[in-house]
Amino acid sequence: MYKVLIVDDEELVRQAMAKIVSSVENFEVKFFAKNGQEALDICKNEKVDIVFMDIMMPIKDGIVASKEILDINPDISIYIVSSYNSFELAQRALKNKIKQYVIKPIDSNTIKSILTNFKVKKQQEEISISVNVNKFIEENDFYGLYDNISVVAKEIYNNYSQSNFKDNMYRFISAILYSFLPEVKKNKLELQQLFPLQDIYSKDERLIFIWLFKVYEYIFIKRSEARYPILKDIFSYIESNIVNNISLNDIVKNCNLSQGYLSRIFKKEFNMTVMNYIHIKKINIAKEYICLSRMNISEIFFKVGYNEFSYFCKVFKKYEKTTVSRFRNYNAIKENCMSENP
Repeated sequence: MYKVLIVDDEELVRQAMAKIVSSVENFEVKFFAKNGQEALDICKNEKVDIVFMDIMMPIKDGIVASKEILDINPDISIYIVSSYNSFELAQRALKNKIKQYVIKPIDSNTIKSILTNFKVKKQQEEISISVNVNKFIEENDFYGLYDNISVVAKEIYNNYSQSNFKDNMYRFISAILYSFLPEVKKNKLELQQLFPLQDIYSKDERLIFIWLFKVYEYIFIKRSEARYPILKDIFSYIESNIVNNISLNDIVKNCNLSQGYLSRIFKKEFNMTVMNYIHIKKINIAKEYICLSRMNISEIFFKVGYNEFSYFCKVFKKYEKTTVSRFRNYNAIKENCMSENP
């Protein structure tokens, strides 16, 4: 949900704008201000995506307030809505990186068009971050995708504002889900329940990877189940028993499916074997324990269903291209590399 601030010294104008904005999906009028100073104070202390700003107001006018707001947060999109059809004012506004200069009286179609274009642009920006892995979804190549999730995780870690991290992440996955599962409609609350986030994730690239793994896995599962409904039982059984030492024989026996048929359709849908998939799921659970708990490795490998430490380490290195100890010491290694390469 994009948060909107409406700034105007006339109550009727604020209410009229609010009615138009609220009629457009994914936009919420969260704040009102009667002058530029109030608007500036709100933008300093609150998460705001869009501002509709009048010009002639007491205390601080809209042009000055807009410049000061963009100085503290250039990601906010500001649109001037004014009764002054002045070329000079419009030029000043555009010079200050105002998105658009709209002349009153307010035309609802113009405001709706602004909001729609804003939403489309944001979705395109969010999808572009994942463009490196989208082709693997289209090609049903979970193996290829898994090898490239780190690219997306790095882009998110480097580019997403930490102060707005959760909002950005849920918008990001909402755009991806809409692209690949348009029939699966999830509001923000449902997404939060399905893919919970903690503030610490914004500070650790490894945790972003693990979270993205769950999102992309969900997409693969839903797409596969739509084509082969029998896979619902398979995924349900795997999810319920993932921390146990399960085998392919256990799965086919409990789900009443021939091993050959399961292997064929799973290879077609994921470009990997069922056991490859199970190992990757286990390893990502182990990685989450490593990042978020103080358990030692000997506790973790047993907790995710491996009986031998050496085998766990072998599997971990196969899929992660690094050792368990190196993964655990990721932050220290990263800091050392940065200090050696100022």
